[in-house]
Amino acid sequence: MGEGKLGHLRRLLKRYRVWIIFIVIIAIAGGVYAFTSKGQAKVTPTYTTGVVKRGDIANVISATGTINPVHYVDVSTNVGGKLETVDVKENQQVTEGQVIATIDPRQLQATVDDAKAKLDNTKRDLDRYSQLSEEGAIPKQTYDNALMAYQQAQAAYDKAVANLSDTTITAPMTGTIIGTPLKAGQTISTGISTQMIIATIADLSDLEIYLTVDETDISHVKAGERVTFTVDAHPGKTYTGYVTQIAKGTKGNLGTTSTSVVYYTVHVSIPKADASQFFPMMTARANIYGQEQRNVLVVPLAAVRTDKQGEYVYVIKDGKPVRTSVTTGTTGDTNIQIVKGLTEGQEIVVSGDVSPTSGSKSGGGRMPI
Repeated sequence: MGEGKLGHLRRLLKRYRVWIIFIVIIAIAGGVYAFTSKGQAKVTPTYTTGVVKRGDIANVISATGTINPVHYVDVSTNVGGKLETVDVKENQQVTEGQVIATIDPRQLQATVDDAKAKLDNTKRDLDRYSQLSEEGAIPKQTYDNALMAYQQAQAAYDKAVANLSDTTITAPMTGTIIGTPLKAGQTISTGISTQMIIATIADLSDLEIYLTVDETDISHVKAGERVTFTVDAHPGKTYTGYVTQIAKGTKGNLGTTSTSVVYYTVHVSIPKADASQFFPMMTARANIYGQEQRNVLVVPLAAVRTDKQGEYVYVIKDGKPVRTSVTTGTTGDTNIQIVKGLTEGQEIVVSGDVSPTSGSKSGGGRMPI
C-alpha cells in the first residue's frame, strides 16, 4: 500500500473516531436504562382493592360423618344353642313382641325337667322336716338345711325356666331389620367377649348424623346450631339439620384419638320429612354454622394481614395504601368480621403486593367483596 493511501486512511479514521465513540456511549446508556427499567418493573407493587361492606357471617366448621338411626337395638340372647328358625329377613318390617327366631329348646327343656324333679324332692323333704321340727324330733339345724336346699332348688328351676323362655326371641321394638340376620342352623355361643347379634332392628323414620369434630373446633360447637350437609347419593342437593348434642366421650373413653388428635362426636338431627331419602351408614359432608353474626362489617379473609404488632389492613387514602390496625371477630369461609378499625364503604387492599412506598395499583383494580 502506498504512502498516499495510508495517509488517506488515517484521515478517515480520525474523522469518524468521534462518531464511533458517541455511538458506543449511546449503546451503553441504552442498555443501562433497559436493565434499570426491567428491575424496577419487577418490584412495582400490584394489588386489587375492594370495599368494606355489611353482611352476615358465621364461624363455619367442616366435618364428615355417617348417618345412623336414633333408635336401634342389636338383638341377641343369653342362652346358647343352635338356631332352629330365623323368621325375618333383611329390610323386613317387624312389630314389638313379634317372634323373629327360635333356638332348639330340647337341651334346655331337659334342664327344666331335671330342675323340677329336684325342686319336688326338696319340697317333700322340707315338708317332712317341718313336721318333725314342730314335734321336736329333729334338731332345728336339720330343718334349716332342708329349707336352704329347697330354696336353692327353686332358684335353679326358675333360672332353667327363664333360659327355656329365652329360646323364643322376640322383637324388643317396632322397626326395620337392618343388615342380614343370622341363618337357621348357626350355633349361638355364650360366654364370649362379644355377643353374637341375631338381628338388628332400627326405626328408620328418625335419623341423625354422627359428625367427627377435632378438639381445635369442638369448643365452637353448641347444641341448636344450624348444620347443612350433602350426601353422595343425592348430588347437588343440600339438607339442613341441627346439633342435638356433643358427646363428651365414646364408649367409656374420653373421646377418640387418631395421629395424636382428639376427636369428639357431634350428633345432628335430620328432619323426619327427609329421613326416607337416606340409608344408614351413608357418608355426610357437613358444615356447622356457629356464632352467626348478622349485618356486621365484613372483608375478605385475604385482606387481613398479621405481624408482631397485630392484625391490620391497607386502606386506600389519597390513592395510596395506608396500614390500618383492626380488631376482627367471627371468621367465615371467605370473609371475616371487622369489629374495630374500619367503616362501611372504605376502599381497602384485598390482595396483592403492597410496599410502604407503594402509591399505585395495577393488575385488576377493584375486586367486589
